[in-house]
Amino acid sequence: MDFALFMERYGYKLLLGLMALAIIVVVGIPILGYLYFLKRYSWEIGGLMLIIVLAYAFAVRRKVMDAYAQAHGKYFYDDKWYKRR
Repeated sequence: MDFALFMERYGYKLLLGLMALAIIVVVGIPILGYLYFLKRYSWEIGGLMLIIVLAYAFAVRRKVMDAYAQAHGKYFYDDKWYKRR
């Protein structure tokens, strides 16, 4: 079996496996870190940390990303383009 036939037969399975592995690593490492934090300290501290992280994500990070998007929108978007056509 040559390489082309091998890739035709098993290439999509290998690609699917690599993508699944990448997703598991990206999602699994923070979850395992959080579980380690819960085990090392206590559930109260872990719950408090989770509440703080969620509040930060919805309050501060959202405003930062909105300001970032507005700044890039002003820089990259030319609102007079359609009038010049």
